[in-house]
Amino acid sequence: MRGLGIGRALVEHLLEDARRLGLDRVFALTYIEDFFEQFGFHRVPKESLPHKIWRDCIHCPKFPECDEVAMILELK
Repeated sequence: MRGLGIGRALVEHLLEDARRLGLDRVFALTYIEDFFEQFGFHRVPKESLPHKIWRDCIHCPKFPECDEVAMILELK
């Protein structure tokens, strides 16, 4: 299913919603860092994510060997 533009359309729609709602930033957990970089996201330490998300990470069976990347996009 890669290459059909579905992921791009989803992210663009979600970013429009986030801006409309007046959010300051959005984050993503991903294995495909370069995809989110296209939208202006940058990599951050997982520990910088909201506590609720980080708490879910440390209870994940893949922790601490998970290779998922945390990324943030500042909207304001």
